[in-house]
Amino acid sequence: MPSQRVLVVAEEPGLRDQLVAAVRAGGGTPVPAAGLSALAGPQVPHRLVVLGWDGAPEGLRQLGQKLRPSAQVVALCPQRTLAQQVELLGEPRCNHVLLNDAEGVRMLEVTVRKFVSGDLFGIEKYLPPGTQVHLRRLRDYQGRQQAVEEVLAFADRAGVRRQVRAAIGQVCEELLMNALYDAPVDEHGQPLFAAVHTRDRLQHPSPRPVSLRYAAAEDRLAIAVRDRFGRLDKLTVLRCIDKCLRSADQIDRKTHGAGLGLYLVASAASQYVVNIAPGMATEVICTFHRGARQPLSAVSMFIYPGAPAKAGGG
Repeated sequence: MPSQRVLVVAEEPGLRDQLVAAVRAGGGTPVPAAGLSALAGPQVPHRLVVLGWDGAPEGLRQLGQKLRPSAQVVALCPQRTLAQQVELLGEPRCNHVLLNDAEGVRMLEVTVRKFVSGDLFGIEKYLPPGTQVHLRRLRDYQGRQQAVEEVLAFADRAGVRRQVRAAIGQVCEELLMNALYDAPVDEHGQPLFAAVHTRDRLQHPSPRPVSLRYAAAEDRLAIAVRDRFGRLDKLTVLRCIDKCLRSADQIDRKTHGAGLGLYLVASAASQYVVNIAPGMATEVICTFHRGARQPLSAVSMFIYPGAPAKAGGG
């Protein structure tokens, strides 16, 4: 089977060499180009394109005009604010925004490997080989409480600072609440708990178990929450985060599941990865630096090959 050819676009030679090496390590065949001006013809034939540039939206839009509709872009740029990351991800073909540093290059390798193989799920992909991963399955609010306490105790033993532990606890709570009560639907695709008040939801178990995985490695701690419905999608994530960024009362949650949770997760984690198999499963992976809270440096959204990117809830 021939290797996947991956276009690598970057004007700066040093960065281009790093991106080429990461693509090759991820199992792709890199096709380097010295910047956007080096791209010939009206359309680029590659299905995966890596862009290393200054982060200006105009450059990403310029590239997008040369790509076929099914192409995907992995964008590497200097640190952007959450609002700027959302703007870049608003380009339909851009599902990945990474920092153009050593960690971002490592993330690129993982991203290419997932794209080439089609194997999207698993927290292990973001951890050194041999890292011990802990697993807990739960179906109700009581299980959620116990799971959060378990992760926080683990983080404390791992030497994670108090401020970071607080962020980890908040993210665990949000992801588990979403997986337990926002993701479930009936056989007709209707949300099971949409008409149930938040306090009353806590008396009902989720119809399918939720999985929580967590691990500590090197200078970070990682968590992953997976549901068995697969309702989340890119447009919903971006819309909810953007709404909270623009809203004056973004921290006033009158009803759970209104999108605030997605915003809080993106604001607290240092890396935010969403894996989606529509109608089957959603997995959200977040990492945190042990020493101090860091701004979000990587957002990646993977949709199982062939699935449409439609709007929805989850």
